[in-house]
Amino acid sequence: MTTRRAGSGPVIAGPWSGASEPAEDPTTPAPPVPLARRGDAEHAVPVATHVVGRPRLHALLDRAVADAAVTLVVGPAGWGKTLLASSWLAAGAGGREAAWVTLGPGHDDPRAFWGALARAVGAHAGPTTAAALHRLAGRQPADPDELPAAFAHALWQAERPVVLVLDDLHEVTAPAVHEGLRSLVERPVPSLALVATTRHDPPWPLTRLRLAGVLAEIRPEDLAFRDDEAGALFAQLGVPAADGHVTEMVARTGGWAAGMRLAALDLATRPDAAGIDAAVAAFSGDAHSVSTFLLDEVLDRQPPELAAFLERISVVDLVCADLADAITGDGDGAARLAELSAAHLFVQALDHPGRWYRLHRLVLDVLRARAVPRRERRERHRRAAEWFRGHGMPLEGLRSAVHGELWALAGEIVGAHLAALVLRGSADAVIRVLGDIPEPVVLARPELATALAGARVAIGESTQVRSLLAAARRSADGIGENRRRRLDVHHALIEAAHARVRGDLEAVTRAFRSVTLDVATLDRWGVREAAIVPAVVLANLGTAELWTGDLAAAEGHLRETADGPGPTTLPRVNAASHLALLFCEYGELDAAELRARAVAEVAEDAGWARMPQVAPAYLTLARVTVDRDELGAAEVWLARLAEVEEVAPEPHVRLAYALALAARLDAAGGREAALVRLRAGSPDRSWTPPRPLAEQWLLGEADLLARAGNPAAARAVADRLGPPRTDGGRVAAARLALHLGDEGVAGVLGDAVASPLPRVRADAGVVAALAAERDGAPDRAAALLEDALLTAAPDGRRRPFLAEPGLADPLRRRVDHGSGAAGFAMDLLERLTGRPAEHAASRVPLAEPLTEREATMLRYLASTLSNPEIAAELYVSVNTVKTHQRAVYRKLGAAGRREAVRRARALGLL
Repeated sequence: MTTRRAGSGPVIAGPWSGASEPAEDPTTPAPPVPLARRGDAEHAVPVATHVVGRPRLHALLDRAVADAAVTLVVGPAGWGKTLLASSWLAAGAGGREAAWVTLGPGHDDPRAFWGALARAVGAHAGPTTAAALHRLAGRQPADPDELPAAFAHALWQAERPVVLVLDDLHEVTAPAVHEGLRSLVERPVPSLALVATTRHDPPWPLTRLRLAGVLAEIRPEDLAFRDDEAGALFAQLGVPAADGHVTEMVARTGGWAAGMRLAALDLATRPDAAGIDAAVAAFSGDAHSVSTFLLDEVLDRQPPELAAFLERISVVDLVCADLADAITGDGDGAARLAELSAAHLFVQALDHPGRWYRLHRLVLDVLRARAVPRRERRERHRRAAEWFRGHGMPLEGLRSAVHGELWALAGEIVGAHLAALVLRGSADAVIRVLGDIPEPVVLARPELATALAGARVAIGESTQVRSLLAAARRSADGIGENRRRRLDVHHALIEAAHARVRGDLEAVTRAFRSVTLDVATLDRWGVREAAIVPAVVLANLGTAELWTGDLAAAEGHLRETADGPGPTTLPRVNAASHLALLFCEYGELDAAELRARAVAEVAEDAGWARMPQVAPAYLTLARVTVDRDELGAAEVWLARLAEVEEVAPEPHVRLAYALALAARLDAAGGREAALVRLRAGSPDRSWTPPRPLAEQWLLGEADLLARAGNPAAARAVADRLGPPRTDGGRVAAARLALHLGDEGVAGVLGDAVASPLPRVRADAGVVAALAAERDGAPDRAAALLEDALLTAAPDGRRRPFLAEPGLADPLRRRVDHGSGAAGFAMDLLERLTGRPAEHAASRVPLAEPLTEREATMLRYLASTLSNPEIAAELYVSVNTVKTHQRAVYRKLGAAGRREAVRRARALGLL
């Protein structure tokens, strides 16, 4: 890239600060959203194997789903609700596409709930709906009340009908979530059928829903085993029970599915018919007593090694064979888990890679409540934590260590993996896990206090950060040298991130320059995945340099992280996001947009759409669209930026957002509204903006005042700043002087008209041309205007021209006498005057000629063929067609297909 001098302009920052992917084409459906991630059972359908066939229940579900918007499968624990739903899906779900969400307490948050539903359905409803749900899952509306409507709106476009199973709906208690679900049921979407399993009725007006015909129900009397089904179950489990025994057990259990299965397992242990007779005769009690009897007595009657196996592995929620072997110390985990899964009693096989199993929650509660010596319980958690740590699952390891009250091990795990956990987007989870530790313990353990401070600052919070770091330093006396060095690294990273939250960029630079970038040294100190540390240091140094106007240094540091090898992390996202903003500062809008859209797409896929590290990408896209006079599109990106500012209100974000929004309002003719918004976003006296940002803020406010007819106030605001120090500031000051009618505009501009930065050069050329026009030098004005046109045309940057109504006449003369950017100039003239600019001189060749492929594309644009038809004619993809179309539009200065064809004909290209 050409060497450039430092320019100016707003930049944006986030606390702990990724790899770019190709820019998202807004007309191309987003890729399907993954149903699940490793270790996340949210969307995993329990594998329905060794199931007693119950066709009558499948038929009930088929009819219910066909007739009603929602089907409630209601019953106490153990009535086979989940097994029914999963086996029905395995049998074909009535010919519909099927999605699954297992609900838990975390889904009481409306954003988490509707995001989970969007991710589940997105992979099944067809590409159009997938795209809409993909966007909803990653960048949800600011108001949670809008989520149900957004979800429903996306599904109205579904190409395929989908049935969505909401398993364990009783885990969700939030009124806001149930209100949204109820509204979805009352105004059903034809392409969506809901099936909800729950232990009790949801807080809905069930009678009204029944009368409306939108609710179907399957209740315990439907789920209850009948004699033939119970007989099939006993035969499957190898119980030699007579028909009378089966009928008696059905009567005594009320057909309760778990009771039947557990009873059958108990009967299977009886040595002879007399034992079975006695067991059947003794089997009695209501649902509670039956469950207590079965879970206690039947477990006790299992072979001792099986009971011990279950009890040991109950320290974890999800388990695989290797983990089970690590916890128990035996080598038969695979066989035992497969056996238990086949019985559908204690564990369920999940359709995760690696053969993971989920232990039944009810059984877990019973097993975990059993009295176990504290030392033995802690040893099981220690083994689980060590296994997780050794298999690259530090968050799960931390969770096991905390559950086992193994504070030293918890500190060791989080101390070694803190940077990787936080910078890969798990800060929220770290905060939740550490929240289970008593506060005195956290404050007494340096790694735990440091981890909590780091996780909080990573999500933009400053709560207790200083007190946690102070406690960590106090409790670190006497620790080993390597631990001390590792703590110093983490403290420097946290101090720098905290400084960014406060807007103290000098402190950011000081803190990050104290951190070693040598990966071998970091590894020796015990920093795991140490390569992430140099990435965060370089990305943040580049961020600070960009804010303070050292663009050349910023580009070097940001490129080293954004374009380097490795997985996507928050530092890479941060660097790529700021690199996009840097190109926007240069005025290279195409490159800026490409990078910013890639960042936004990556962030959506990773669930980071509202992370502060993504804000510069949204700011970039807002500024690019305003620069191109695409004001409607600017609203979208400003709204995204506002969401981030809401979560992580850094001074940089607030002021940058205010500047971008004021520019959008001013471009739309709302000068007074722009002034109000800019003043509302002004920083308080406790923070001094970096010089480039301060110049843009104060000179922008002064210019709005000058154009509003208040020159005295404009001068007063400008005087607060003093002489500008940056090229961008000099251009803004010259524009202000022009609008105030001052002399010496050229002197204020200096050599900005020859700047290597397209943004500065074009803006300076416009101001200088207007000044020359005013001073009676039309030839010089024409030359300056031509240079500005040639500089701005390649990226379609219209705003500096459209912001000056006095350019209409000079621009018309420029077009009449010929311009190397004729198409772009005609477009500007049309926008300024509201009339077509048809001139003979408009046939001057384009400043950037069309390539052969682009010329071919132009001829197809003049036809009636659609994009897919053009792609088929040229034997290329639709995306390739769109890429060439965008290039043609840009070179012709056109906003769309019809306008491009009209301008091409005016230029003699068609």
